[in-house]
Amino acid sequence: MEEKDRSKANEKVNKTKKSKNVQPSTILLMVSLLLAVVLIVMLLVMLIKLDDNKEERSEDKEVSDIEVISSMVDTATEEQGTGDTESSRENKYIPDDASAEEVIYMNSHMGDSWYNTDIYRALCKDVTDEYFEDVCFIGDSRTKGLLEYSVLPRWHGFYKVGSTAAAACVERAYTLDGSSYTNILNIIDSVDYDIFYVGYGTNELGYGDADKFIEELKVVLDEIREYHPDAIIYVENILPMGYSYSENNPGFSNYRACKYNDALKRLCQEDGELIYLDIASCMKDPETGAAISDYIGDGLHYTPEGCKKIMEFIRGAVVEKK
Repeated sequence: MEEKDRSKANEKVNKTKKSKNVQPSTILLMVSLLLAVVLIVMLLVMLIKLDDNKEERSEDKEVSDIEVISSMVDTATEEQGTGDTESSRENKYIPDDASAEEVIYMNSHMGDSWYNTDIYRALCKDVTDEYFEDVCFIGDSRTKGLLEYSVLPRWHGFYKVGSTAAAACVERAYTLDGSSYTNILNIIDSVDYDIFYVGYGTNELGYGDADKFIEELKVVLDEIREYHPDAIIYVENILPMGYSYSENNPGFSNYRACKYNDALKRLCQEDGELIYLDIASCMKDPETGAAISDYIGDGLHYTPEGCKKIMEFIRGAVVEKK
């Protein structure tokens, strides 16, 4: 009996021991699982923070890129006043009271044309044929081609093949509407038009320099204003040459044309009343800077289609006095 009681007691002790041995293992397992869960949670938190940091860095980079671009634009704007390149856009000064329509129209229809926005405003539409009844074109062979191929029912022009601004002031045997005149100064004194388009400079590329050309052109412009003080005067820039022609004739290169055009633009801006008309923009290949091949004939003169395109630009780049 005592042995049986002792045996039962031993079994009870053994069960108690086993129970005590199992409990720490279970606790350890639970602790391990808990730590694993904690580690997983921490890892997820770290991954989320890492993604947030990446997004912040990406946003910072975008902001930085925007700041860099903005800085480049500001720099370009500051450099525009130098007029060193034909592509400069210092002429894009828009007054605070300019309408949104005028701003959009200038940028989409007038290229780098410049006018004093305190005096003029863009008409913002193409003019009809009647507009040209009060207009006089003055220039060289490019002016001749423009008018002859323009398909205008009626136009007025004073031009001579191979002429320059200086030569036109002394050359003889010019005609306008069937009447003979001695030179350009004489004809300007004898006509009565409200609007003048002056297109010289191509023949001047072959000699002298831009400053000399500007001084010679001023004689013609001053004559117009002396006898027609209320007239609107457009100064046409020099159209680009064909690529091969420009490459093979350094004196008539598009590089020189750009330099002369810079001088023309500065002339208009310093004067304040002259309008710089960027007809070259509608003829220029954006990749080469040369004349669009479909519109140029011998490399120097434009085809009928090219002349019509130029006239289309002129129709849509008209300003009026405020």
